[in-house]
Amino acid sequence: MKRTAIFLMLLSAIFPVFAQSTSTMKESNSGLVYALPLTELSIEVELEKTTQKPGVFYRYSERYLAVTDVITEEKTFFTLKSITIKPRPVPDASRTFSLNPQKNSPFRFICVDPNGLLCGVNVPLPQKLPEISTPIATGKCAEQTIDKNVLPLGEEYMLVGSVAKLAEGAAKQIYRIRESRLSLLTGDVDHFPADGASFATILKELDEKEKELTELFIGSTTKEIQKQTLYLQPHEALKNEVLFRLSTLKGLLPADDLGGAPYYISVIPSKISSPEQSKQKTNTECLYYIIPSPTQVSVSDGKNTYFSQQLLMPQFGAVVSLPSDWLKDSDNKVFIDPATGRLLSIQKK
Repeated sequence: MKRTAIFLMLLSAIFPVFAQSTSTMKESNSGLVYALPLTELSIEVELEKTTQKPGVFYRYSERYLAVTDVITEEKTFFTLKSITIKPRPVPDASRTFSLNPQKNSPFRFICVDPNGLLCGVNVPLPQKLPEISTPIATGKCAEQTIDKNVLPLGEEYMLVGSVAKLAEGAAKQIYRIRESRLSLLTGDVDHFPADGASFATILKELDEKEKELTELFIGSTTKEIQKQTLYLQPHEALKNEVLFRLSTLKGLLPADDLGGAPYYISVIPSKISSPEQSKQKTNTECLYYIIPSPTQVSVSDGKNTYFSQQLLMPQFGAVVSLPSDWLKDSDNKVFIDPATGRLLSIQKK
C-alpha cells in the first residue's frame, strides 16, 4: 500500500509539469517570430600602464656614475590613450513580433539572422555578421633581480658577494663599453669592422649592453597598452552620465567607485518616438520595421572630448508597419538592415 501511494503521488507531480511544457511549446510554435534591433555601445578604453622599478644598485648611482636622477621606488601609473565606441545590434525584447501568415501571404518567407533580427523577406542572410569585441588580457611585469649574465665580471667581483663590490664592477664595465664605442667611432682600433653592416651591429650590441648595465643603477621603465571593453544599452537619453572612473594608480574603475576621476557619456537623440508607436502588434499581416533616430554620442572628462560621433540608434526611432497590400507579388524581396531595423528597399524577384 505504501508503494502504491508513493507511485500515485509521483504521477500527480509529473502530469501537471508535462501539461505545462506542452502548452508552452504550442505557444512558441504559433507563428514566425522575429525581433527588431536596439543598439548596444561597445566602448573600448585604451590605457597605457607605466611601471617604474629601481635598479638593484640605485644606492651607488651617484658614487660610481655621478647620476642623481634615478628611480628609488617602484611605481605604477595609468594614462588614458583613447576611447573608441562601436555600435552593435542586439535583439530588442520589447520589439519582438510574431507573424501568422496566410497561405498566399508575401510574409511567408521572412529572413532572420542567427540572433533573430529581421533581415527581410525572400532574401538571403547577410554575409558578414556583427563582430563582438572582447577585452584584451595583459600580463604582469616580472620582478627585477641581479642577472649574473648581465654582469660579465671577473672572479674578484663575483666571489666577494658584496653588493657594493658588484656595483663597482658594473660601473667599470659601463665605462669600458663607452671607451670601446668611442674608439670605434674615431677609428682608433687595431681591427676595424669589415663593412658598414658589421660596424652597425657592433655599435648596437654595445648600446644594448650599456643600457642593461645602466638600468641596474638608474632603474627601468616599461610601458604596456591595456584595452578594456564596456557595454552599454541606452534606453533613454543620457546627458553627462558617469561612464567610468580613471585612477592614476589603479587604472579603470567602475562608475560608483569614487577613487578616480569621472568620465562622462552623453547619448542625445535628435528625436524620440512616442511609446504608442511601438505597441501595435495585433495585425498579423504587417511586417514591422524601424525609422532609426540620429543620435549624438560623446565621451568627455568635463574638459576634453575623447569621442564624438553621430550614430543611428533604433531604440529611439519609430516603429512603422509594412502592410502586405504594398507587396503585389508574394515573391517580392524586402531588404531590412538588421543593424538599424530600417527598410532599405523593395525589389521584384
